[in-house]
Amino acid sequence: MQTYRPFSKATWCIYLFLLSIRTLIAFSPSYIHPDEYFQSAEVTAGRVFGFDVNIPWEYKPELPCRSILVPSITTGIPFLFLKAWLGNNSNHYATTQAIFFTQRLAFLLITLIIDAAFVRMARQIKRSPSIALLLVSSSYVTLAYHTHPFSNTVETLVLTLSAAVLSNIIHDHDTHERVTPAGMSFLLGILFAVGVFTRITFVLFGFPFGVMFLYLNWRVITPEHRSRITCIRNFAFACLPLALGIAIMSFVAIMVDSIFFEKLLLFNKTNGAPILFLELFSPKTWTHLGVKGSITVTMLNNLVYNMDSENLAKHGLHPRFFHVFLNYPVLFGNLAYLATKTMVQKARLGEWTSQSKLVTALTYAGISGIGLLSVMPHQEARFLTPLILPLVITLSGRISRLGRKFWPLWLLYNGIMAIVFGVIHQARLVPAMDLIQRQSLGFQDCKPKGEHTLCLIYPSQSGKYHFDDGENYTTHIVFYKTYMPPHHLFGYNSKMAQAHSTTLKISDWRQLDRSELLEALKREPQVDQSELRKAQEMNDKQVVMFKRDGISYNRTILVAPSTVDFSNEPFYETRESFAPHGNFDHMDIILQRPMSSYHMNLFYI
Repeated sequence: MQTYRPFSKATWCIYLFLLSIRTLIAFSPSYIHPDEYFQSAEVTAGRVFGFDVNIPWEYKPELPCRSILVPSITTGIPFLFLKAWLGNNSNHYATTQAIFFTQRLAFLLITLIIDAAFVRMARQIKRSPSIALLLVSSSYVTLAYHTHPFSNTVETLVLTLSAAVLSNIIHDHDTHERVTPAGMSFLLGILFAVGVFTRITFVLFGFPFGVMFLYLNWRVITPEHRSRITCIRNFAFACLPLALGIAIMSFVAIMVDSIFFEKLLLFNKTNGAPILFLELFSPKTWTHLGVKGSITVTMLNNLVYNMDSENLAKHGLHPRFFHVFLNYPVLFGNLAYLATKTMVQKARLGEWTSQSKLVTALTYAGISGIGLLSVMPHQEARFLTPLILPLVITLSGRISRLGRKFWPLWLLYNGIMAIVFGVIHQARLVPAMDLIQRQSLGFQDCKPKGEHTLCLIYPSQSGKYHFDDGENYTTHIVFYKTYMPPHHLFGYNSKMAQAHSTTLKISDWRQLDRSELLEALKREPQVDQSELRKAQEMNDKQVVMFKRDGISYNRTILVAPSTVDFSNEPFYETRESFAPHGNFDHMDIILQRPMSSYHMNLFYI
């Protein structure tokens, strides 16, 4: 077994420092894109906790376009642990912070797996493992993007693990000159299938890995057998474990999706009762198992959906050069410049391969990934985050020689971008939701005052439902000009909440202009702003005011960024403000009044 020189003390100190920054950013409530919640946690939290959630279009049963298999693992299992830890106390709810921290912790751990794989690969190909580790650790792609529950993070993880397995396969071929062991081939096949069912774009990055696998096995087989038929037969046998891994994992994903989306129904032939998933693990169930319905292949549905330009137009169309000339350099800074310069130099010299087969595979993975993604008209920066794998591994040796010519600009750029996307970007929507949850589900000691009632918030009783006092309380939350609010972060289970006489109504009125919004708000119950201000001053703002409306008490909350000016409205003085909040979708307003545009405001109507 090969041994490697351990990291120096300086490397460990720098890595642990960067890891502490990564941890802080992971638990910072920045919000980069709605998909980080709606392609995973919004769906799994609804199933695990029974929350009222906003199911995204990809998971609608009419045309399911995204597999539930990977989200069930990355956020579903962590939520199951959280549910077990919270217990079954019907007087308590899962807090916004607990739900938020659980999913971020899961993805923080994923980044550690990526770190370890990078180091292993760098050592196997005799690149500088310390440079590879510090590069990936200091990149804001890792700090900000990969600590968020994006499907792109999982795509990067699976691509990295695939590269690590391929690295072992290459090492085995170079050492023993034999056909790839069946276990390695099978594992690579499983990873390929998981990657494709995570994101269809995985094929674009992973394709060169498959080509390298085929090349290695064909090269071993052809010298041994002169008969073409014998070569093809042995080559097919060598590739069979890979094909089995792909087929078996694809079958599992298709069956899980078909059952989850209720396309395929499993039932007991004896009594017609539906069979639960966990019951499938009991051999007694198999003798009475009945199946009806059809299968659904989410991967193909996703491909069909994205082949339609009208569908892509709903999500935004970009120029074909957007990835190469904007997203790529924005994500990777001077590392992108160094990679481009190196590639041009190699092309001029006619060096189309590297001495390291893994470097060759990774180089072409990067080229095919960015090249083929650029053909598509919908181009978001996060689609390119898997490029961190080929960039870091292939260039770590060169960067170790550049030293001070590379690191100052790299650290400055990634530090700034980590603060922007990891700390500031849309960063106060989640804290606002946390406060709303405590005010709407956990208020106590309500005392009537005329046509209003005043209730108190006790921070020490976080997560405890309102004690039923015989009245009904409804909070209507209106989001305006914000990112889509992930409903699962409210921890709102309507059945349990209404058992404690509390109800949440959530509206997203982004389509209204300002005057239409104000007119709509006038039709909502209005609290007495002067009375609310007095109550806030007396109770250090730990107070909630409802207004009687018929047989129940109601209130309306408006959540809006400070880029929308409500300073002349009567509800402005009683607002709650959260900062810093970077609403960079409205840069024109930020530039006009930079000192007052970095807040998320919560208005009590």
